[in-house]
Amino acid sequence: MSLSVVEEGFRNAPIIVTGAAGFIGSHLVEHLVALGAQVTAVDNLQAGSWANLQAVSEQVVFTECDVRDADAIGALVEKVQPSYVFHLAANASVPGSVQDPVYDFEANCVGTFRLLNALRGQEACRKVVVASSGAVYGQPDAFPITEESPLHPISPYGASKLNTEITAQMMYRVYQVPIVIARLFNAYGPRMARFVVLDFLKKLQRNPHHLEVLGTGKQIRDFTYVADTVQGLITLALKGDCGVAYNISSGKNCSVTELAEAILAARGLSGKTHIEYTGTSWVGDAQRWEVSIERLKALGYRPRYSLEEGLRETIAWFDATYGPTAI
Repeated sequence: MSLSVVEEGFRNAPIIVTGAAGFIGSHLVEHLVALGAQVTAVDNLQAGSWANLQAVSEQVVFTECDVRDADAIGALVEKVQPSYVFHLAANASVPGSVQDPVYDFEANCVGTFRLLNALRGQEACRKVVVASSGAVYGQPDAFPITEESPLHPISPYGASKLNTEITAQMMYRVYQVPIVIARLFNAYGPRMARFVVLDFLKKLQRNPHHLEVLGTGKQIRDFTYVADTVQGLITLALKGDCGVAYNISSGKNCSVTELAEAILAARGLSGKTHIEYTGTSWVGDAQRWEVSIERLKALGYRPRYSLEEGLRETIAWFDATYGPTAI
């Protein structure tokens, strides 16, 4: 994707990012600001923090708003008249969705409908990138996972994300809201607030000689550094086909044990730390994800970070935020 295309797409363009104060959202906002966009950052601050956007606080309009609030989100859309919308606001926790499926449904399904309904008839809007999840696939039987793989979610979160996709597709077919769907997989990096990479780093900080791993360690994942996830979202906004879903990942899989060993190596703990497996994980935890990104690569997407490079950046942030780990 050439610089001229990026500049044409985003320079001075009014853009709404929902879930902007969260992990992925804050990185996306920073990237859009760097491209010269006029960003309105929307978040209800249930999980995110404006501190995540401190670096661009002078260049962003902050709006505390819940996308479930039809009047508030409608007024915001009318005021901003966005050229692009990136919809990341959601509950993003599988265990959280099991504990509170009502909030999960309302945040993910109702919130998406309210936002897309507000965008009906907004002729200035060129593209709405709706963030979904690999959780819509559940536990596939065949690999790699393509966008044509069966959708059989195994958690309330996966089900709510599938409902989000169905709602978005309906809004496109019936009302011509120009949506494109991004199925995200296992993003990690600076400012992450949960998930396995952060969990491992925190455990090692408490005890560098012992690491507990949920499950068997044989779970297969496609870990994607957050900058590559952002690149995928940007690519979809500029080049994605309306009404189409795209996987966003690194396209390279590894086991949870391999991830743990990579973190131990980066920490200088190889051969010094005992890994203990619990044998079981949480309800709704898929055991194997091997992902095809050929559809997204056809648009020019190329992931740039290896697992080792991404972990190096993440560990540097972790040490600056939480303090160094004693070896």
